[in-house]
Amino acid sequence: ECYFWIICIYFEPKYRVARVLNAKIYIVLTTLNDTCDNFGTYEEVQALVKAIQRLDARALDELPDRMKNMYRLTLNVYDEIEEEAEKTGSTFIVEYAKEEFEQKRDHAPSSVECCMKQYGISDKEAVEFLLNELSNAWKNIGREYCQKPTLLPTVFKDRIINYARSMNLFYDNRNGDRYTNSHLLKEHLTALFVDPVPL
Repeated sequence: ECYFWIICIYFEPKYRVARVLNAKIYIVLTTLNDTCDNFGTYEEVQALVKAIQRLDARALDELPDRMKNMYRLTLNVYDEIEEEAEKTGSTFIVEYAKEEFEQKRDHAPSSVECCMKQYGISDKEAVEFLLNELSNAWKNIGREYCQKPTLLPTVFKDRIINYARSMNLFYDNRNGDRYTNSHLLKEHLTALFVDPVPL
């Protein structure tokens, strides 16, 4: 599922490196999420989060045993990204990512919860409202994408559009969460990897 998601964003052959690195990041994030949700106590997860925010190998000794492998995995992926960035002369990417990790993030309510509170509506009404907003947003995105001139190069706009498309595929309230329930992706995976359209 992680690789499929990245293929949706970076399908062109020239983006092989970006595809591989992003797939690794998604795998780490998914594994971290699943591990913390299913196996970590609140205190263990807090210790892991603090260690990840520092991205310091010395933090490994401060972690509970069952969180050490997750931290090693995270550090290894960041090391791979840093090595690849050095090869291409893009080391600022790693520094930016490390800086972002240092910012603390509190839990935020979901868009459905915010909509329910703002408009005083039920969760079902909020979902319908948000789906309508999403439909309108797609129209705006299409209109903006086609406008010339633009300050944003097409290559960046393509990634943004592809990411939005992939989110729409993976998280669709009408058809379920395809990322968590991967059996819902079977048809898409088969069409892309097993029975692709011949060129």
